[in-house]
Amino acid sequence: MVAEDVFVSLPMLSTTRLRLRGMSEEDTDGLFDLFGDEEVCRYYAWDTFTDREQARELARHSAELYRQRQAMRWGLVLPGADRIIGTCGYTRWDRDNRYAVLGYDLARPYWRQGLMSEAVAAVLRFGFEHLNLNRVEATMLLGNTASAAVLLRAGFQLEGQMTQRHWHRGTFHDMQMYGLLRSHGRPGA
Repeated sequence: MVAEDVFVSLPMLSTTRLRLRGMSEEDTDGLFDLFGDEEVCRYYAWDTFTDREQARELARHSAELYRQRQAMRWGLVLPGADRIIGTCGYTRWDRDNRYAVLGYDLARPYWRQGLMSEAVAAVLRFGFEHLNLNRVEATMLLGNTASAAVLLRAGFQLEGQMTQRHWHRGTFHDMQMYGLLRSHGRPGA
């Protein structure tokens, strides 16, 4: 059973080096810097942002999906700062079937420092302990080796490959499906 107080506001999570907090329109600049970077969006589900309004809409949309209890996405900030350097959360949450889909992204200056592994562990711990999840899934475009490493480090298993599953930048791409079950232990615990 999910505690309804989870929905009063998105709970703040923390790791050794990050704070995970809800996002608002005030995060437009940080989100635009993040998703306006071609390399960050190289394996992403949408095209690189070209207008700040896209970032503002992402913040609004994320908050609305949370209010509707369909998804939850945290902004990642460094301690003592307030500017978002990434996001992490559940891009889809199916309460009835007790599973969620994990998604995350990080600004390029912070790559390969283990920050996303910290954020993913915190989000997974929250999902298993507070959302009563049984399963977490993640999909990614084939070739995203950095993302695969994050998932494997968190305990996910590669479950398969979906041929030409995603239309991205003018062509079809293969995607990989990863899964993590509650019975495999609680990551980051």
